[in-house]
Amino acid sequence: MFNALKYASIGGFSFWAPSLLLHWLRGSRFLGSDALSLTVLLPITTAMVLATVWKRRLRTKNRLPAALLALLGIWLFGPLMMSVGWTFGGGGMSVGWRFVLLGTCLFPVFTFIMSTYDGTLGALLLATALLPFLSKLRFKFKSAFNI
Repeated sequence: MFNALKYASIGGFSFWAPSLLLHWLRGSRFLGSDALSLTVLLPITTAMVLATVWKRRLRTKNRLPAALLALLGIWLFGPLMMSVGWTFGGGGMSVGWRFVLLGTCLFPVFTFIMSTYDGTLGALLLATALLPFLSKLRFKFKSAFNI
């Protein structure tokens, strides 16, 4: 159970953290070009973090369950993280905690719809499609993060 929470949290936070950072930096000046950069940045960041964690911590050869748990974390944390990100632009948490709680309970629908307005739909779909395939790769490279 602890490993499930760990991989869901790592997946969710590694995916949404660059989006939060960009929303914080740009504020209400968030543009379409920012959404395009998020489409590329979010899946790459998530893949790099997960590849590093898998290489350093995961002792089993089957990484698919960890990838699926990371995807669950991405989709589950979506409504909360997007609401926090929208707060930097003047919206977001002004809708209240009930909306965030409802969005988290109904996360598949809310994450999909909210990511359309957030500019992260492309990144969300790319990560959803690519992470299961990434889990099947055998990493032969040396990790860039020697932590």
